[in-house]
Amino acid sequence: MKLVLSDTKLFRQSIDAMVDLIKDTEFIVNEYGLSLKAIDAGQIAMVIFNMPRDAFESFDIDGTKKIGVNLPSLSSIMKRARANDKLILEVTQNKRLKITFDGDNVRSFSINLLDISSSDLPNPDINYEAYLKISATALLDDVKDANLFATYLTFKATKDEFEISAKGPQGELNNKTELKGSQIKEKEIKGEAIAMFSIEYLQHLLKGASTEVDVEMSLKTNAPLKLRYNIGQAVIQFFLAPRDFE
Repeated sequence: MKLVLSDTKLFRQSIDAMVDLIKDTEFIVNEYGLSLKAIDAGQIAMVIFNMPRDAFESFDIDGTKKIGVNLPSLSSIMKRARANDKLILEVTQNKRLKITFDGDNVRSFSINLLDISSSDLPNPDINYEAYLKISATALLDDVKDANLFATYLTFKATKDEFEISAKGPQGELNNKTELKGSQIKEKEIKGEAIAMFSIEYLQHLLKGASTEVDVEMSLKTNAPLKLRYNIGQAVIQFFLAPRDFE
């Protein structure tokens, strides 16, 4: 297996988007590209990541390869990449993942592959009541606002507006955005939806979203939140379990 990616930044950004949630995990490399599906240790969030083979400058794979890695270790190496580096990923004969940065000079790192027995995780089958596409910058700012007062926030979508609220011992936030406003790029509201989520987890989920992208949100009352956005040609989506209302 040998994968070559011209834009190293995209892979680093992808790993950063997952590393706060997932530690030891398994990438699947096949004829379609590179993918990952995992649940965090607390079983609160699911991550589904897909980078298609077209995103790579070169994609040499025979059959299907499972690559078990420690994501924090891989993230630490990816932080050493330079702006003009090309990324080369290879599995060596001694069962290590070789990471090469090919730029002004050639630097190679390697980490041990892990033997991870992972089962096929089914995607949540949820008939969502509300769909919104919102700028990543706006959504992250709203989450940061809520973090001033609380550890959990509430998302509420109606036919007219999208509301974010949070309340804690020191104060509270109420933020209402009209669905016809410029921040909401797309919408489809079948019915009112309201659910509460961890602010810390939401910040982890939005970590990989650049300021230029839009985030797709799907909501259903007291059901897992679905978030989806692009990192270059790659697609990352999350399902986040709700917190019960007290």
